[in-house]
Parts: sequence; C-alpha cells; structure tokens
Amino acid sequence: MENLFFVALCWGIGGFINGIAGFGAALIAMPLITSTVPLSLAVPSCTIVGMSLCLQMAWTYRKNIDFQKLKPIYIGTVPGALIGVTMMQEFPAHYLKLGMGIFLFIYAMWGLFFEGAKPRKVHSAWGAVAGFCSTAISSSVGMGGPPTIVYTSLAGWEKDTIKASIASYFIVSGALILSLQTYAGIQTKETVLLFAAAAPAVMLGARLGVLASRKIGEFAYRKVLFGMLAVMACMILKSAYVQFAALV
Repeated sequence: MENLFFVALCWGIGGFINGIAGFGAALIAMPLITSTVPLSLAVPSCTIVGMSLCLQMAWTYRKNIDFQKLKPIYIGTVPGALIGVTMMQEFPAHYLKLGMGIFLFIYAMWGLFFEGAKPRKVHSAWGAVAGFCSTAISSSVGMGGPPTIVYTSLAGWEKDTIKASIASYFIVSGALILSLQTYAGIQTKETVLLFAAAAPAVMLGARLGVLASRKIGEFAYRKVLFGMLAVMACMILKSAYVQFAALV
C-alpha cells in the first residue's frame, strides 16, 4: 500500500511538470519509482500511464492539433521504424545514446542561454527527419522522443500547439509500444494495478500544470522547455555512462 501511495505521488509530480512543459512526466517519476518498484513492473505501467496522460493532453489542447503540421512527422515514422528494427539493431546502443545526449544537451544550453527573443523557424521537411529519427531510436533502444520535441521547438509554433503536437505523436508511438507489450505478455495485473494507482494523481497533476502554464508567456515557456530538454539529456547521458561502465 505504501508503494502504491509513493507511485501515485511521483506520478502526480511528474504530471504537473508534464502539464507545464508538454512532456517530462516519466523523466521525473520513473527514477523515483524504480527505487522501490522493479523495472519489470515500472516500465510497462509507465507505458499505460504515459498513454493516458497523452490522451488527456491531446484532449485539453484538441483545438491546437494541426494534422497538416504533423504530417511530415508521420511521414518519417514508417521508414524510421523499419530502420530501427533492422539496421540500427546492429549499432551499439551506448554510442547512440551518447551522441543523442551530447547533441540534446548542447541544444538545450543554446536554447537556455543564446536563443534570441524571436526563435528561428526550420523548414517543415525537417519534421520527416524528426519522425524518422524518433521511431528509429524508439524501435531500437527506446528514448526516441527528443528528435520530435526538438523539431516542435524549432518549428515556430506557439506553446499550446507544441504541447498538442507532442501529445498527438506520443499517442501513436505509445499505442504501438503498448500493443507489442501486451502481445508479449509484459502487461500484467500488477502493471495495471500500478497504473490504476497512478492515473488519478497524474491526471490531477497534469491538470494543475496546464492551469499553471496559462500564466506563463511564450518566452518563459521556451525556457521551461529547454530546461526539460537539458534534464532529458542528462538522463540519456547517465544511461549511456552506465552501459559504458558495464563494458569496462
């Protein structure tokens, strides 16, 4: 019972951060939860919690979902998935994580300290590249969110459009992962129980985060976004370091 309360508390905090930034719930919750809950239960339950959270965010920002803007991202997902499950399986995961972590950290530092008042806008064709990279990385080693998040931060969209786009993309990728986990028997009664304990807290936390974000301007939101990308970069670099250390 104490574990369930702790899981709910962690996801509530993660949901609040997610409501403000549009992503990051698992970054906050999972390192804490896995200190008391086995990875074999925490990771599958995270998939269900993440899906429910993205559905809530997508519904909250449904008026800001522009499928025309998302089209390039989805175009890149199919070839990315094919590459991810074939060629990229042969590429050492720790090198991929190291490269992605370094790039993401440098980009986050640039956004935090050197981005001007008027953000640069990239061509929509980069959306296909982002979709390709996200699904390729997700299909091979997981942690595929950064390319899509980076693209949305460079597309010149307003904060609510960014949140809607991130949620919409992760609903698609999350549904695929959840289906595969269910087929493989990874989802169990225990993982569903953890989800049931976390769901009310993460939904409430996200709602409070959304309300708080309405008081944050576009410039301040971008600093929050880049700050969360920096945290994500550190988590990826830590994972790469652990894998490198295991090889020594």
